Amino acid sequence: MNTQIFNSLFTIVNFLNDPKRDANLLREAGIKEDKNLLPIIVRVGARGTISVGELANQLGKNHSSTSRQIDKFVKDGILSSTQNNVDKRIRSVSLTEDGQKIYDMITITRERVMDELFIQLTEQELAQIAESLKKISDILTDSFEKK
Repeated sequence: MNTQIFNSLFTIVNFLNDPKRDANLLREAGIKEDKNLLPIIVRVGARGTISVGELANQLGKNHSSTSRQIDKFVKDGILSSTQNNVDKRIRSVSLTEDGQKIYDMITITRERVMDELFIQLTEQELAQIAESLKKISDILTDSFEKK
């Protein structure tokens, strides 16, 4: 059973991390394609504020590469960046008003695409899937936070 769960999660992660799907989603949302935009803006938008180090870890990229992308998006007016008051080495990012608009456009488009994908499922099936995924998410979050 654990292998089946892992394989399903692995398929979902690969689906969500596919750069071609990101490009299609941006195109459908009417947003200029940038291979780094969607992974960054979605993570920042979901968290509200996130450190560059944590964002780099989530992206599986090094800190300096992520920092350069952040600087580009700050310059573009999509992200804002602040230094930590206690430790100046830590920098956090959040969405600007323009960044929030892009995040909202991505969210609306993603919801429409997901609705189309799941059209054959009943509301009850969708609710069961959502509940199961929430349980898995909670278990994984709890186990990660304990380490």
